[in-house]
Amino acid sequence: MHALTFLRSHSEDILRVGLAFAFLWFGWSGISNPNMWVSMVPSWTGVIATPGTLVLLHGIFEVVFGLLLFADIWTGPVAFILFLNLLHTLTLLSWGPIMVRDITIALALLSVSLTPRT
Repeated sequence: MHALTFLRSHSEDILRVGLAFAFLWFGWSGISNPNMWVSMVPSWTGVIATPGTLVLLHGIFEVVFGLLLFADIWTGPVAFILFLNLLHTLTLLSWGPIMVRDITIALALLSVSLTPRT
C-alpha cells in the first residue's frame, strides 16, 4: 500500500492520537508541576479550592480523558467533553498566541466528536 494512501486511511486516528498526546502532556504537566500553572487560575476560584489543588484536579482530568481518547474509548463523547473543557478554559484566559492554538485544538476536538466511528 502506498504510504499516502495508508496515512489517509488512518487520518482520523492520527488526529485523535495527536489530540490525546496534547492532553496527556498538559495534564501530566499539571500533575507533576502545578506551580507552573497556578498563575493562570482566576482568583475567584479560591472559594472552590486552592489554585494548586484546582490545577492538580484539572491535570488528572486531562490525563484520564487523554488516555480514553488515545485508547479510542467512547471517543465521540470524550472528545466533546474535552471540547467543552477547552471552551471553558478559553473563557478564563485573555487573548494571545496560546489562545489561537487552543481554539484550533477545540475545533479539532469538535470535529472528532462529530465524526462517526466505524
